[in-house]
Amino acid sequence: MKRVMSIFVLALIAFAFCSPAAAAEKEWTFMVFLNADNNLDSYGADDLQEMAQGGGSNEFRNIVCLIDREHGPATLNYVSPTGPEVLKDMGELDMGDYKEFVKFVTETAKAYPAKNYAAVIWNHGSGWKDAHGDIIKGISYDDSSNNHITTGQLAIALKEIEANLGKKLDVLGFDACLMQMIEVAYAVKDHVAYLVGSEETEPGEGWCYDDIGNAWKKGINAAELASLIVSKYAASYNGGSAGYSSATQSALDCSKINNLRDAINGLCKTVIAGNFSAEFKAALNSVQKFYYRTNIDLGHFARLTKNTIKDKAYQTAITKLEKAIEEVVLTNGLSGSNTKNATGLAVYFPTSSYSFAAQYKELAFAQETMWEQMVKDYYVKANAKKILAGVAEGNVDALREYVANANEKNRSVSNELISQINFAVFAEGNVDVNTQNSVRTLVNELKTK
Repeated sequence: MKRVMSIFVLALIAFAFCSPAAAAEKEWTFMVFLNADNNLDSYGADDLQEMAQGGGSNEFRNIVCLIDREHGPATLNYVSPTGPEVLKDMGELDMGDYKEFVKFVTETAKAYPAKNYAAVIWNHGSGWKDAHGDIIKGISYDDSSNNHITTGQLAIALKEIEANLGKKLDVLGFDACLMQMIEVAYAVKDHVAYLVGSEETEPGEGWCYDDIGNAWKKGINAAELASLIVSKYAASYNGGSAGYSSATQSALDCSKINNLRDAINGLCKTVIAGNFSAEFKAALNSVQKFYYRTNIDLGHFARLTKNTIKDKAYQTAITKLEKAIEEVVLTNGLSGSNTKNATGLAVYFPTSSYSFAAQYKELAFAQETMWEQMVKDYYVKANAKKILAGVAEGNVDALREYVANANEKNRSVSNELISQINFAVFAEGNVDVNTQNSVRTLVNELKTK
């Protein structure tokens, strides 16, 4: 019996030394969900080494990285100053499954308790990605599973993580392209304190983990860490460790996003009540756009329209929006000339109704703001003005062009246009018979689109 007890005690001691649960609480646990199971594989391996070169884990922080590579199993690593130490071979993981992200953050936080938690999703980000004809917003694309984490799943994941941790994530970072959009920020705002990401595509080198780690001092709070990441990222592409490249990175204060929502709704109501289609069209032609041209910079769009629309109600609404954006964007970092007008937060606004994603309405942002309604109202007003002006002169070229490009994506806009065209052409009766016949033919064709 004594021998059995001795073996049992030794087993407990061994387990205590091997189990991460024995770790003492530190200031920070920094968790990187590194999905390199794609063509970014080599960059992922480099970034894991950078985490060590930046000082790795120390007396006030833990750095833990779950990396899934393109040709090989996933591994869980505790990053020390001398390099990553493999804690566990995880086998093949579906890093496009949001549940794996929840599991990683939850179990790491339990194993390495801290006062503050930061989590980074490392991978391709898509903006509103056109994939095989479908517009899909997401991140963490896994080439082995052909799966990815959608914006809606991000919201679910962060809600579950908050419940498991008993607190919001202090910092959520996207080391990925095109993720710093109001649509994404709105999805996670209730479960994250600060959000760090890029409006534009990121160069392959991504975040400079070594620069960030070396500048990260004891006692830093969440806002300071988020701002540090932004400043070091921008500096790295402005002649720093990553050379020169046009790049963006910003940190958002998620506690201010509801105020931004209210300002957006105020603007939308004003726009719908008026007709500023000409000024909007001019602004869309000049506004800062990103790799996906449907992504525009919200602050730059506000500034452009404020300069051209002198309507008193609009001036009031746009000033409130600018103030709300300024409060949300904690830090904005830029490098290069191609992104000089980026202010830290993008929004979805296709120039044409033909490419507006039907799935957009599924987003929480679309459901809780009037943004989609305002954008589609703009499409109606801009097209109606051009089409009706031509028809009044017996010219249906603008209508014919619209019909030729129409599809199911802008059906709601087309239906509203049909109502306005029918009223102007057939109810008011100021159009000649030949033009009426041409309009009737085109409208019937439009109904089938």
